[in-house]
Amino acid sequence: MELAEFRFKYKRICAIDEDTKKKVEVFYPYVPCSLASSTKSTSTMEALLDSGSDGVVVPMGIAKYLNLELKRASPMQVVGSEVPRYTSTLSITLGRAGRYCDPIKDIEVSVPEDDDTPLILGRDPFFKLYIITFIEAEQRFEMVPYKKQ
Repeated sequence: MELAEFRFKYKRICAIDEDTKKKVEVFYPYVPCSLASSTKSTSTMEALLDSGSDGVVVPMGIAKYLNLELKRASPMQVVGSEVPRYTSTLSITLGRAGRYCDPIKDIEVSVPEDDDTPLILGRDPFFKLYIITFIEAEQRFEMVPYKKQ
């Protein structure tokens, strides 16, 4: 599997500050990627790169679009609560605009029962395959393929 080195700027998101109820701009590390099952694939979309997530989380709508075989699993822990979920496997290709890595295959993913979640790339497998550096002061991050010393 050939992994590419990537550098991305954070994505600007407009949100509502819960205290002041005013619009604010926040910036998050999003990675362009495409997902594939054995029968279908998505176009390039953006996934939140989340060091606080154990694994990959796929919204139910995308899982249905890809015709993923969903297996009931134990609930996932999300901010102190349990969320009913399914598991499945798929392939993920990182990159955009002609710069892609080879597909990362047979990734186990969690699919929450509700469809109110973003696409999340968590620690397994991405933080095992890449050295990831968040540069908050510049609102960007780097992903360098990990090579065992």
